[in-house]
Amino acid sequence: METIQEAQTKILKEITSDDVDVRANYLKHFESDVEKFCNAMAHAVLSWQSLQEQAKDNDNLGLVSAWVITAISLHILSIKLLVSGHTVAAGNLFRQVVETIALALLCSAKLDVIDKVRNGKYSTNKAVEQLLRQAKQIGIDEVAIKALKVTQTFYNNYSHPTLHTIIWAGVSLSDSVPYVGAAFDEEKTEIYTKEIERRLDLASVFSNFVDAVKVNVAKW
Repeated sequence: METIQEAQTKILKEITSDDVDVRANYLKHFESDVEKFCNAMAHAVLSWQSLQEQAKDNDNLGLVSAWVITAISLHILSIKLLVSGHTVAAGNLFRQVVETIALALLCSAKLDVIDKVRNGKYSTNKAVEQLLRQAKQIGIDEVAIKALKVTQTFYNNYSHPTLHTIIWAGVSLSDSVPYVGAAFDEEKTEIYTKEIERRLDLASVFSNFVDAVKVNVAKW
């Protein structure tokens, strides 16, 4: 059994150090996927920049632009956390990415949603469901929104203390022992692969979402 000082030292190291070896193990398997992700998200950033230029003198457009860049930033941070060994935190952020995309699309097409958000009278976790109900009215591809809904539902697993969370956050399948902090577990490589693929799939169409927002705000 560890002493209090040994445990404290391990926790302090976890909080203050960068887990270079953990990230290296992820990149050994997924470096090419991460590069594809970066390329796709770069296109999304460039598409957003023109939206931001238009938003300088329009508060509502500024808020829509802010939701878009927030979704981009959270998606990048989600994959960063994933390849750094923080899988549960990465999953929680991925759920926020989906909800932020939905909110940006709704706000770009329905100004009453912006007003509700400003007044604290809109539950943002309902944005995906509302977007799905009104996809045709807003002019958004229903298939794409259904994919967002599936993703949101799946990543609810990361937002609650489920068995899923225990396996991801604190148990090594390779060694059958609990751990604290960042980790790469060879026995979870297939699961990591699916996590990377989900993020890459969304990244590959991210600029399409940004373009859809721009089409909507052009009608204001």
